[in-house]
Amino acid sequence: MKMFRVLLLVAAISTTAFCSPGGVLENVTKIQVDPTIIERPEKVKDGVAANLVRYNLRAAVSDAHIEEGQSPIKAHFVLDGFSSESNAKRIMGIGSGPGSSTVDGRLVIEDASGKELASIKMHVHGSVAFSQGGGDPTQTHKATSDFEQRLLQEIERLK
Repeated sequence: MKMFRVLLLVAAISTTAFCSPGGVLENVTKIQVDPTIIERPEKVKDGVAANLVRYNLRAAVSDAHIEEGQSPIKAHFVLDGFSSESNAKRIMGIGSGPGSSTVDGRLVIEDASGKELASIKMHVHGSVAFSQGGGDPTQTHKATSDFEQRLLQEIERLK
């Protein structure tokens, strides 16, 4: 019986240690969104990429019903790579869609001391700039992008 309890405890601890960091944002009502960090400038040729990524992160935080502002909990994106499809490909019709980009990096959540609470690797190919949603044109639609939607999914998982 004691051995069973020990095995149960070991299983519970290992599950907690290796599962996704869900609950990191469970009671968070406000978060500070810091500027994007570019670790490999040679892989980010677009001068507006860092600002565009931060804009999407701020929008995703808002969509997750978390207020943005001064807070001990901070979020930022570490951008490892960013590429946009060339205008020539789009004009010739051989691209994968209007405004298609590839974003590689990590969503990072930290506490006030700078301790990393979560780091989520992301690779998104799709729209990064906002685009109008489909449906009835008489209704108001929220502007979103594929990248913002992915960020929102990850933030929701952390709640």
